[in-house]
Amino acid sequence: MKEIEDKIKHYPYLKYEEDLLHISKKPSLSIVEKIATPFFLYLPERFEHNYTHLKTALSKHVAKSHISYAIKANYLGRVLQQAKSLNMNAEAMSLFELLLAERAGFNFNQIVFNGPAKTVQELELAMTKGIQYLNVESMNELQTIENIAKAKELKQEITIRIHPLLSEETEKKLLIKKNSKLGIDYDRATKLYKYAKNSPHLEPNGVHVHVGTNLISHSFYEELFVFMNKYIKELVNKHGIEIEYLNLGGGLASKSTLDSNGFDLNRYAEQISTSIENVDNMTVILEPGRYLVEDSFVAVAKVLRTKSSWGRKWAFIDIGANSLIPMRYSHYLAVPGQNKGKGPYCRIGGPLCLPVDVISNESVSYQIDEEDLIMVLNCGAYTLSMSEQFGYPRPAVYELDTVGEIKIIKKADIVEDMVKEAFSFENDS
Repeated sequence: MKEIEDKIKHYPYLKYEEDLLHISKKPSLSIVEKIATPFFLYLPERFEHNYTHLKTALSKHVAKSHISYAIKANYLGRVLQQAKSLNMNAEAMSLFELLLAERAGFNFNQIVFNGPAKTVQELELAMTKGIQYLNVESMNELQTIENIAKAKELKQEITIRIHPLLSEETEKKLLIKKNSKLGIDYDRATKLYKYAKNSPHLEPNGVHVHVGTNLISHSFYEELFVFMNKYIKELVNKHGIEIEYLNLGGGLASKSTLDSNGFDLNRYAEQISTSIENVDNMTVILEPGRYLVEDSFVAVAKVLRTKSSWGRKWAFIDIGANSLIPMRYSHYLAVPGQNKGKGPYCRIGGPLCLPVDVISNESVSYQIDEEDLIMVLNCGAYTLSMSEQFGYPRPAVYELDTVGEIKIIKKADIVEDMVKEAFSFENDS
């Protein structure tokens, strides 16, 4: 069926053979023979594929670069371990994420530390352990860092997260706008750079910018890089701030989304090298999360019930919005485990008693029956890390390795344990 083939053409690990979906050459029906649905399936080969493509493109055009995996996108220890094994750095926003990175084997000089309201406890830990990439968002935070550095007799390197000056048309399209809680306006940021330069305990040597997610536009990056080049030149020439690190944040859409929209990573890397003067003397840092993990996971589910109402058919699967978090930039895509041909238009929802528990706003036109397998794609980013026990247990996570072996990497919640936890107060009295 052409509709289904078109849906998966940018997912090279998916293929229908004799109308049965294969995931990394393994028949999907064989995967569920011994594993009860629902569950997430991690594809480390795809994660590595995504990383390799980005790193290769950067290496062709940028002399020095770091790719720092954004832990918030997916907390799983197995994912963090793989990021470490691929020689990535890490990006963290909290004490929890700092400790996750450390447990996965990252040194603190490999961690980018972000966040608008870092606590003194977090800053003291990070600085004591040698944090190198510390992004600052306010004068109060900068002065707190200075006081800690003075007390510990350190000279702390810092980067300042700015919000760039972009056209009003571009601003309207951004997730992180100029009045957002994140970042600081570029003009005020200059005052922070000047303050830090005059402090014996601070070393301002980088600039950080991150303004969105699911970005797929070369024209956006062209506009951004023109501004960043101008701003860096002003810091260097007018204020004597030597910029060693250019942190461009995250924001890239998943690899499959970029491919389907004709976004070329080589062109993106070339835009960096040609737009930013003197970039060969800087280290370019990227903080991808969604790009790396979104299409590295598949949710495997089963149809529990179908119904027709008001002229619309619905199919309800056994995974819902407590795990497949409904967000503005979610792009879940549902494909059948078995291609049974064309059927009536049907919407797919989860089991939760919530109107937002809808897997996709698009109807599908393939035949769906109760007990059928449904695979939900693009589900690796901001799902497991934001999932919750809302009415249902959170699913288990399995890994499908390169030789077709499946192993569990996170157990499912147990309903009985959820009930015990709800009544844990009885044991305290």
